[in-house]
Amino acid sequence: MAAPNPVLTVDLEEWFHVCGHPLYGDPARWDGFPSRVGPSTELLLDLLARTRSRATFFVLGWIARRHPSLLARIVREGHEVGCHGDLHVRADEVSLDAFRADVRAGKAAVEDVSGRAVTAFRAPEWSLRRADSPALALLVEEGFTVDSSLQAVPPIGDRGNPTRPTLLHTSPGPILEVPPLVGTFFGFPAMLGGGWTARLSRESRVRRAMAAASESGIPAVLYVHPWEVDPDHPAMELSPIPRLVHFAGRGRVLPRLARLCEATPTVPLSAVVSGAARGPREAPGVAA
Repeated sequence: MAAPNPVLTVDLEEWFHVCGHPLYGDPARWDGFPSRVGPSTELLLDLLARTRSRATFFVLGWIARRHPSLLARIVREGHEVGCHGDLHVRADEVSLDAFRADVRAGKAAVEDVSGRAVTAFRAPEWSLRRADSPALALLVEEGFTVDSSLQAVPPIGDRGNPTRPTLLHTSPGPILEVPPLVGTFFGFPAMLGGGWTARLSRESRVRRAMAAASESGIPAVLYVHPWEVDPDHPAMELSPIPRLVHFAGRGRVLPRLARLCEATPTVPLSAVVSGAARGPREAPGVAA
């Protein structure tokens, strides 16, 4: 059996979409910041076109409303669109009603602008946290069939979260969880599908984690943000740890992604969903 192609996902957001920050976390300020999502996303789209790769773009509703031509290019070039919420709200910091309103607004905006039905979701900053989050049932109620928000890496997520495509059962119905690639970093569980841990890891470590997943029949789900590949990223007022998370190793992202796509073109989440339909692992009764 041939190894599955790596899955590429893109969280389509601006460089200033930092949850909880007193300056960058306030949507009332966002129109005052210079927009960089267009040029940085175009770098990714050019790479994907050149290597005949495809991806799933998790789009903020706020982005869809302000950059319809960018979303039109994403769809025109054969990529998939999912929902990243509307205003980059952490699910575990607001009430379920507030989260529902944000998800509903984001889904409506992305569907309206893209002209595509949206059934896949990713929470900002992995904020569903656990497989028993009541937000999963909410997503099912709002028409989502796929989620890619759970990390099996503390403190972002729980060690008991799925590490492979898993059908989670909620009271209103099932939802397929497709988690990003997890490996180890100095002996601890680590996000190697993307983010600062992957950027600071040796490329060989990430490739080994991808190969191990493939040998087990698990698709390596990767993720990237447009701001990670932006050569003209604006300066930010961040404390040391957020600065490390946001900036460390960014220069490695685009060259590494180019080498990966040139060797093995990436595929969107639908490739996982179609395979999982033939028999995903199940986790009964985990979400109320």
